[in-house]
Amino acid sequence: MKGILFPTLSLFLICFVMTGALAVVNAVTKGPIAANEKLAADLAREELFPGARFVDNGAYFTAMEQNGTPIGYCIKSQARGYGGVIQVAVGLDLQGSVLKVQIIACDGETPGLGQKIRDEGFLAQFSGPANYFFIREAVASYFGDTKPIDAIASATYSSQGVVEAVNMALEIYREVIAQ
Repeated sequence: MKGILFPTLSLFLICFVMTGALAVVNAVTKGPIAANEKLAADLAREELFPGARFVDNGAYFTAMEQNGTPIGYCIKSQARGYGGVIQVAVGLDLQGSVLKVQIIACDGETPGLGQKIRDEGFLAQFSGPANYFFIREAVASYFGDTKPIDAIASATYSSQGVVEAVNMALEIYREVIAQ
């Protein structure tokens, strides 16, 4: 009996202490992590619309000149990439054309490959009017005015994640803003 009871209680005590330690670490780091995520989103909006002030409308932000004239919209969206969630901020003009796409977070993507989704050359492909984007050479599942995007070599999943995130932002524009 002693050979079973002592190891069982020891493992229970170790698991209990480690669970408590993880809970404390989570409580301590939750605030700074949320603050860093908010800062990253704020910086992405500022890069999309330099000098603008933003009005939070829930699902999106309206970018305004200092005098209050609307100049565009900023929509935060996310999709699954190769190594995790990719978060983007999409800047749209008042007619819904994409002005610029900014990567907020892609920490799980492979360094040297998937991280190339941050490159201006890749992100510049999203500029202009389009109903949806799709990866060139892939079967387009969207109808209407679609625009092909060249994927980054050896980082197709990461590229597709950005495409899906931008398409979700465009869907938010059509369903919430353009009505």
